[in-house]
Amino acid sequence: MRARIAGAIVLVALSLTATTTNAAPSREELEAAQARLLEIERDFELVVEEHNLATERLTEIETAMATKQLVVRRIEQRMETKQSAAVALAVELYKSGPQTVALESVLTAGSLGDLETRVEYLRSSNAAQAQVFEVLDVDARELDIRLGELDEAKQEALRVQVRLDALRADIDAKLEEQRDEIAELNAEIEAAEARERAAAAAAAAAEGTSGIFATGGVPADPAPAPNPRAQKAVDAALSQTGKPYQWGASGPDSYDCSGLTMWAWNQAGVSLPHNSGAQYNATPRVPRSDWQPGDLLFFGSPIHHVGMYIGNGQMVEAPYSGNRVRVVPASRSDYVGAGRPGV
Repeated sequence: MRARIAGAIVLVALSLTATTTNAAPSREELEAAQARLLEIERDFELVVEEHNLATERLTEIETAMATKQLVVRRIEQRMETKQSAAVALAVELYKSGPQTVALESVLTAGSLGDLETRVEYLRSSNAAQAQVFEVLDVDARELDIRLGELDEAKQEALRVQVRLDALRADIDAKLEEQRDEIAELNAEIEAAEARERAAAAAAAAAEGTSGIFATGGVPADPAPAPNPRAQKAVDAALSQTGKPYQWGASGPDSYDCSGLTMWAWNQAGVSLPHNSGAQYNATPRVPRSDWQPGDLLFFGSPIHHVGMYIGNGQMVEAPYSGNRVRVVPASRSDYVGAGRPGV
């Protein structure tokens, strides 16, 4: 009975193989389609990753601006207090004439009320009065510097925002231009992969085994990570397989390449920038012979793509527009290096 079932599985698989072989592209056509997709990916993701980097920069500028605005406000409040003290001092000196009292009683006061109380005891020389106004002048000069820095930050934020708008328009144009070709190439690849899966299923049925395939037709075969944190990042990335690629996205519903690796490692408590080149710069180099699950693999020159190694020669990636998070072979001709987050 078991032999009859196995035989039936083999016949069905072989039938499916024959059907898909007639319609599906050849291995050479599959490789050509994959090469063309890599070319499109490079052209598209270079712009996307530049957009991500500009977005990170804008966030940094806005954070710095908020800090500068707080500093400006504190200086203004400090000047208001000292101005009130200076006025009170001038009035008191006018009424009472100069007497020798410690200038520190004014300059070290903690509040306006405290200053007004101390002024009552301050009978200073004209030199002391000049020192009070000199302190005010120092604050005024610092305020000018901080206001200048704030204005420069605002101008840079405006320039970055203009660049972001231009990049978004460029990305939208590329999507519109490449959508049909990407769909056609994906259809060719899916047909070829379906044929290969059918052949693998036939072989597995003949041997009495089975295979579980991840998105993209590649068997998902992760290896244990070297530590709990890396394992958590790998598990997080693999849990997102099947979710759509979306440029600029970092989860939890869709991702671009660096958005996926950033999100996955963030689940393990490690922060990464949302840009593949910046992630390369933020991680120590790892030789190919020492790849471990959780390591990031970088591709392209300049770098424009990143995936996460999961062991056994595989990586999980968010590939390109029109596709989904998937497991694929980790070897690519445009590989440039690996990095290990959390070290």
